[in-house]
Amino acid sequence: MAGQTGVGMGAAAPGETRYEQELHRGLGIWGNIAITVSAVTPASSVFIIIPFIILTAGTGAFLALVFAAIIGVFMAFCWGELSAAFPIAGGDYALVWHAFKGPWARLGNALSFATFALMLNSVAFIPAVIALGTAQYIANVVTVDTRIAGAVVCLLAALVGILRIRTNAIVTGIFLAIELVALLILTLIGIVNFHADRIGQLFGNFVVGGASGGLSPIAFGVVLTATAAGVFAYNGYSNAVNFSEETQGSSRRIAVAILWSLVITVAAELIPTTAVLLGAPNLAKVTTDPAPMTYFLNATTNSTVDTIVSLGIALAIFNATLAIILEFGRILFSSARDRAWPGVVNEWLASVHPTFKSPWIATALVGIVSAILCLTVDLGTLITLTGAVLVADYALISIAALVGRTTGATDGSPYRMPWWPVPPLLALAALVYVTTQQSSTALIVTGATLAIGLVYWAVYILPQGGRAWSLRHPALDHGELPGAEKAQAEA
Repeated sequence: MAGQTGVGMGAAAPGETRYEQELHRGLGIWGNIAITVSAVTPASSVFIIIPFIILTAGTGAFLALVFAAIIGVFMAFCWGELSAAFPIAGGDYALVWHAFKGPWARLGNALSFATFALMLNSVAFIPAVIALGTAQYIANVVTVDTRIAGAVVCLLAALVGILRIRTNAIVTGIFLAIELVALLILTLIGIVNFHADRIGQLFGNFVVGGASGGLSPIAFGVVLTATAAGVFAYNGYSNAVNFSEETQGSSRRIAVAILWSLVITVAAELIPTTAVLLGAPNLAKVTTDPAPMTYFLNATTNSTVDTIVSLGIALAIFNATLAIILEFGRILFSSARDRAWPGVVNEWLASVHPTFKSPWIATALVGIVSAILCLTVDLGTLITLTGAVLVADYALISIAALVGRTTGATDGSPYRMPWWPVPPLLALAALVYVTTQQSSTALIVTGATLAIGLVYWAVYILPQGGRAWSLRHPALDHGELPGAEKAQAEA
């Protein structure tokens, strides 16, 4: 098959309307969910992102995470409908491209490439951000240089990522189980040390530790501000669509995978956080310590438990790096298939391993670039570069969910979101507020990313007409193909 090498991929040949089935369709729905939730890495969110929420909102962190989960539900409905209609490895950019049709097509083409530019912004930066946390959590066992540890994690993850997708699902599933056990330990310790008198402070009368060592009240507006960070803590549940061409069965399963990934993510992050807030021996200290989860473990357990949990978090970081490299490798593969790059670069990135049926060059490239960034760029800069791009991406998906119904593009989707158009409209309203909470630097980086993407599209993509960025219909499982196509595929 041509799919073994990737040669000849790109713009559709005359009469060709679907992508070839080149990747190995070896994932069940739970394998998809395991990789997707691993990329979210709930443990890293609990130990790295949620502490910022606790420092900002104190006991209001609980409600901030609940509000973020509600926004997540609205977005999951949007992603679910679009992903079930267009189950393509490219993910968000392909969803935007296909949602705009008829008189909207040219605009959709440009917005699709702008979406791809936002995704490309994260391709190398996010794995590096996650991987750089490794050294901190294996410090109880061995002391290593942060940059070297991060680079090694990226390279090892890329090496494993080249293997068959089913193998990666097994690896991520095992590591995810270990990660969830670490969070379960955190939760159980909180339950054992439960303070019932604090429950009311989760829903009102919010407090945070003050400079004097006592507790100070928190305004409700601060809780809303912290919701923005909560949205980022849950981010990643939509990545199920990036593995859609490797998932067996109806494309409706992709929508189900997105929704279940969100549910698991929210439970795995909200429950331990609540347990820590209710079980910490000193509420003022846990809401002022820059590492509240570590403080909680040190104050309530011995060094053995702390070491076990820390190693669990270190494994979670490797697992997240692996899952994210898998995801971004498929985005690069899909973009090359759609001729986003000059000449031979498309052929390289679109190459499929003849044995593992994985996008091996694209996957390896993500790992190598991430490793280089670990060695050369500081963590603060990397985090800045990955900030507000998520808000812009969410907004484009919400708009696509509105336009897709209006143009009829998603009429054939096997999953239809409830209460349309309420979810995308409410999501957009929430995103407007979240945007006001972003730093000027993050907004400038996002604006520059969009501008560069649109200029590249206008200068390089647009003049090529249908030879570049002319996306096709998804490669469906044989059971979903229309009769004539199914017979041809089985011949």
